[in-house]
Amino acid sequence: MVERRVLGTDVDTRTKIVAPDTLASSGAQIHAAKGWFDVLTSEHCELLEQARPANRKLLVLVYRETEDRPAPLPAYDRAQMVAALTCVDLVCITDAFEADAIIASVGAEPALDMDASQSRDVVRHVIATQRG
Repeated sequence: MVERRVLGTDVDTRTKIVAPDTLASSGAQIHAAKGWFDVLTSEHCELLEQARPANRKLLVLVYRETEDRPAPLPAYDRAQMVAALTCVDLVCITDAFEADAIIASVGAEPALDMDASQSRDVVRHVIATQRG
């Protein structure tokens, strides 16, 4: 297993990326966030930090890319970036339409929708800038 050094701490982000069916058995109180994380922004980081209650674990669901919704990076790469954040305890890669069922299965509060919470669409801004 390859360990990575992130912010002065030895972290292997892959240990945070788990299959959805392992969550129900974790027994932890979980708070959740969900989204595409096409580009992990400082705004994402701040919102996730604020979303994590002190006495709960933070689960982040990263959506898989689809034919009609491609992503600049594969889901696993995006999940690894999210998992590298100290405030994030668990990451699941899932289809967008399955996210709410996964959240309900672990008894988490309604998830913070990271795409709706972003104040701007960074990817669209970059693409528009490149085309102009």
